[in-house]
Amino acid sequence: MRISTGQLYDRSVQAVLENQGDLSDIQQQLSSGKKLLRPSDDPVGAAQVIRLTEEIDLIAQYKKNSNLLTNSLEQEETVLKSIDTAMNRARVLMVQSGNGIVGKQDRVAIGIEIGQIRDQIFDLMNSQNANGEYIFAGFKSASPAFSYNPSATGNKYNFEGDSGENKVQISNTVKVQMNNSGKDVFEDVLARSKATISGSVGVTSARLDIKQQSKFDQFHTANFDAVTPANNQFRVTILSATQAQISNVGTGAILDTVSFSSGTPFLFNGLEIDIEGTAGNTMDFQLETPKKQNIAETLNNFVTALNDGTLSDGGFQEALEDALAGADNALVGVANGISEIGGRANITDAVFASNLDLEIANKSARSNIEEVDYAEAVSELSRQEAALTAAQATFSKVTGVSLFDFIR
Repeated sequence: MRISTGQLYDRSVQAVLENQGDLSDIQQQLSSGKKLLRPSDDPVGAAQVIRLTEEIDLIAQYKKNSNLLTNSLEQEETVLKSIDTAMNRARVLMVQSGNGIVGKQDRVAIGIEIGQIRDQIFDLMNSQNANGEYIFAGFKSASPAFSYNPSATGNKYNFEGDSGENKVQISNTVKVQMNNSGKDVFEDVLARSKATISGSVGVTSARLDIKQQSKFDQFHTANFDAVTPANNQFRVTILSATQAQISNVGTGAILDTVSFSSGTPFLFNGLEIDIEGTAGNTMDFQLETPKKQNIAETLNNFVTALNDGTLSDGGFQEALEDALAGADNALVGVANGISEIGGRANITDAVFASNLDLEIANKSARSNIEEVDYAEAVSELSRQEAALTAAQATFSKVTGVSLFDFIR
């Protein structure tokens, strides 16, 4: 095999350059801490590093979302707890106003404080977050959730938002609702369930009062028929001097047979019924259509009753019972809202912790692929230095030999 002088030089130079390149790569690995300097070093590993980096960046965004969500939930919880405290104070004042020793002037004074509580709650219902968005307005967060129109003939406090649920992505598969709509927490609060006498046959007198509101509420919920009005009609039939029967007019179903004495009240599912009559006489009563009333409207109606000096004792008692039932239902709605927030906060914390674990695992996997092993790299550096030294020494010796030296 013949090797020309040019080939001899080219091979020697190429060997030196390759060793210099390898040595340069090791030096870059040590200085940068990265084992993969270019995709060609490990195509599969480079692809894995890209995928893991994307996942780590995504988890970092999920962590930011979780922090924003937690802040939002904490703010809403604070607002709802403030409303709960205010409503409980208003309820205490309601009970106080029903005391027999409280006169009309005292009611006016109580009305002033409840009016202030009403205004406080109305402001809280229109709370805004740090971005100026209204918390309880749903998707319409750019405008107030509730409005007040003092000249309105009906409700003066009205919900202007919607039922939209803003959700935040906190993992690849989990989205958590950021805030409650004011419609769910404040607007869709049931007013006091009621029943009224709708007719009678033959009785001397008849009276119907709600004595156990919670029990009657259960009966109302279970029996009210929004489709067939006749099914909301009930009839008390005096069977004898000692028995009466309650039936549904629409369905004909017999609900109960009770002990009866003319002129003596008896209880039926929270209703106190007092009838004077004889066998064969009947009294009909009907369940009124359920109504919903927000917290501010309930308080406003009661303030009106407190300030109405012409209202009879019976009329005021009716207004008080309406207000107490509305307040109790409103407190349940607020309590449910706080419970929902607690549940979402627990989910957010659990997912946040899971994201931290995933981030650590992904960073560890990426480190194993792309980060340099310094002990191995230093050993490789020494080896490459020795190889380069040998290549340079060989180059000087080989290129120093010629055919004329051989002839001599």
